[in-house]
Amino acid sequence: MTRLAVWGGCLVLALAAGVAHAGGVNLITNGDFEDNGGMGQIDSTPFISYLTQWSSAASNKFNFALNAGADDTGFQSIYANIFFWGPQTPPSKGGPVSNGFGPSPNGGMFLGMCSFYNTDAVSQSISNLDTSKTYTLSFEYAFAQVTDHSVASTQSITVDFGSSSDSTASVTLPGKGFLGWSAYSHDFTPASATQSLSFLAVGTTYAGGFALIDNVRLVEKTAGTVPEPGTMALAGLGAGLLVAMRTRQRNTTA
Repeated sequence: MTRLAVWGGCLVLALAAGVAHAGGVNLITNGDFEDNGGMGQIDSTPFISYLTQWSSAASNKFNFALNAGADDTGFQSIYANIFFWGPQTPPSKGGPVSNGFGPSPNGGMFLGMCSFYNTDAVSQSISNLDTSKTYTLSFEYAFAQVTDHSVASTQSITVDFGSSSDSTASVTLPGKGFLGWSAYSHDFTPASATQSLSFLAVGTTYAGGFALIDNVRLVEKTAGTVPEPGTMALAGLGAGLLVAMRTRQRNTTA
């Protein structure tokens, strides 16, 4: 493959990436939860971890910064180290269990909220909203169970944006099970320029359920996606290089 062909292919991939990210500015800070203090309970005393720009209304609630190692190494609370049921759950915790637990599609860290004990919403204040416009909220979510419990339970996530409220579908989490990852999307129209976005895990009492959330995005809803000028220029350059590459190949063949 010629160097020109390599450059042409790279530009095509870059163009595709540019179009994929042209869907609007995400108004959520740390929506991928990668700015954190490591795995463990957030907003706790004593301090264990944090998720930048996300907080519980009260301290010591069972909300956590987590990753796909939650079934393997576990995660620290103010009381003990907690484990999810999963393929890497240690034998000392009753594992392993082939239930499909694993990383979110976004990878890395995610938010974990207990739905059965010491529950509280996790929220972030969003500013610079336009009350005449509609915004699309999206995220990925799943449900897992801690190894201290093994009964089936009902799980969902309540979503509040200002005075508007919605929820994910209510699902049955099997004992020692895992459900996910699923995609959520809903349109909201803000009532004020600044308002709070919050998530609350809702589940059967003392059944061991956890709601998991990742890749939170809030973008202005538009009629269509228009490529930015830089993306359009990149498209022109890529097309030019591909034409030059084909012309050179024809000349070489002749």
